[in-house]
Amino acid sequence: MEKEKLEFFRRRLRDLEGELEADLKAAGGQSATVSLDESIGRLSRADALHSQQIGIALEANIKTRLSNVRAALTAIDAGTYGACRHCGKPIAEARLKAMPETPSCVNCSGRR
Repeated sequence: MEKEKLEFFRRRLRDLEGELEADLKAAGGQSATVSLDESIGRLSRADALHSQQIGIALEANIKTRLSNVRAALTAIDAGTYGACRHCGKPIAEARLKAMPETPSCVNCSGRR
């Protein structure tokens, strides 16, 4: 990949890393443990548990994405960015623009 394009993706990934770190901080309170000792109604407790599960899933998604962003930055430094981690073929530039942290091409992503 050309040096200019790599720098473009490096900037995009750094910006995305900052956004995801901020999102992770903001999501931290959404996965707090629901106290069973609180005297709230049955439906309120169910709603609180549902919200907790959503918060946990959101936090896991952000952490996975942040891990992929950091792996992509490492790949840029290693000179392997833009190659599918599974088949080794180039990842389409349009895919990288949409998801700069993606580790795989469309074909390999579809197979998984």
